[in-house]
Amino acid sequence: MHGSRFTEGVHDTAPFFFLSYAPVPPPGGGQDPDRPTADKNVKEFYSDLATAVVSMSGSFAARSLGYLDAADRGGPDTARALHRCHSFVPLITRRYFTDVYCGRQWYAFTHRSPRGRLIPALWTPVPTTARPVVVDLDLPVPERPTAPVRVDDVALDRYAKGGLYGLRQHSDHPEYYDQCVRRIAQCVVQAARRAPEPPPQDEEFVDLDAVPDAFAASSWHPLGIAVLAPDLQHLPPARRDTKYGPEPRDWQPFSDGVGTPLAERTAELARNLGFTPEIRTYDEAEAVFLGQRETRSPWVLILDPWILYDRAAVDRLRAFDARDLPWVSVLTPLADDPQTRHARRELGALLSSALPRRLSNGRAIQRAAVAGIDNSEAFNSRFMELADSAAQQYLNRVPLRSSTRPSASAERPQAVSGGPVAPASDQAESQGDQEAQP
Repeated sequence: MHGSRFTEGVHDTAPFFFLSYAPVPPPGGGQDPDRPTADKNVKEFYSDLATAVVSMSGSFAARSLGYLDAADRGGPDTARALHRCHSFVPLITRRYFTDVYCGRQWYAFTHRSPRGRLIPALWTPVPTTARPVVVDLDLPVPERPTAPVRVDDVALDRYAKGGLYGLRQHSDHPEYYDQCVRRIAQCVVQAARRAPEPPPQDEEFVDLDAVPDAFAASSWHPLGIAVLAPDLQHLPPARRDTKYGPEPRDWQPFSDGVGTPLAERTAELARNLGFTPEIRTYDEAEAVFLGQRETRSPWVLILDPWILYDRAAVDRLRAFDARDLPWVSVLTPLADDPQTRHARRELGALLSSALPRRLSNGRAIQRAAVAGIDNSEAFNSRFMELADSAAQQYLNRVPLRSSTRPSASAERPQAVSGGPVAPASDQAESQGDQEAQP
């Protein structure tokens, strides 16, 4: 067990758990990247988990407790621990899914025999679209008939929003972190008690460099971007043409010097989030929105309220608004020209007529995005959150396919499954990246 008060090195018996994580790159590149040391917060969590395992399992030899992936990431010690451990505890962060050794460890564990249990532990928040495999990020629970260790509802909520790292930062209720660690330890102990010891004649261990990366072959998630805006040939009466082009997708509501149509800039934002965007006009997407064609992706509808001076456009949007489409997010950028500012109240009335349901239902951020977005910075922020929200709603209906072959442990209800969680705060994400996120 690397970097802990427990024994480091090769295990003679099966570790209860293998803690897999993605190290934070050293600042300035001064350290050998092939020999990363465990992050301070991760080492402390590993020690806390091992201590909880000891208290719940009774008196066991220290060498049987766990294995912390640190210095020997691709070597034979790591491969041997992966083959023998009773459970695999990936410490989930955004960086985890881009770390090649994490992908190889995941693949090695989920394709191995004998079987083991996958017990994901959320360290920092990860958007749905940053997860290339289906992984349940709720706090794990033991298999029946074992009663789960009690965890307060507030602790569960904070775990979902900020992960274990976030819980560590809440000094007002340290017991919340302890409760979650004990729940994870309970699952680790149960897996060890239910699994037989591996046979003494282990198969030959190979360097993990020869194992595929479970995350590398995953394709990005598709995202439809529909644009409903006038073009130069179909402007409302007296509307100036400075924001428009030959096609609706040429619309540029914001004068920030970029000179790129909003649809293209939105597509670039989508790619940064892990989407494969497809830009469509509303005419091209309407059959999907009205249920006349099956959707194959979540959608974002970008709406110019000036189009609503056309009564036919109002009627079409009212038909769209009447349907329950949580996998479609609507954003209404308000152009930054004087004409739009002067018409703000009238444009708001048109929006209320066309999208009454969207303006009265849903989360506050969703209603505000429909009511109007004043600048490109606010648009970028709203898009990033609402695109992920649409993706979560879509994946709740059409579960994301895993890029790895299902393991025996994945067949259990609480091992690996669909079930995206709500996006967490930017603050927790930032803190994890700066200090603790592997």
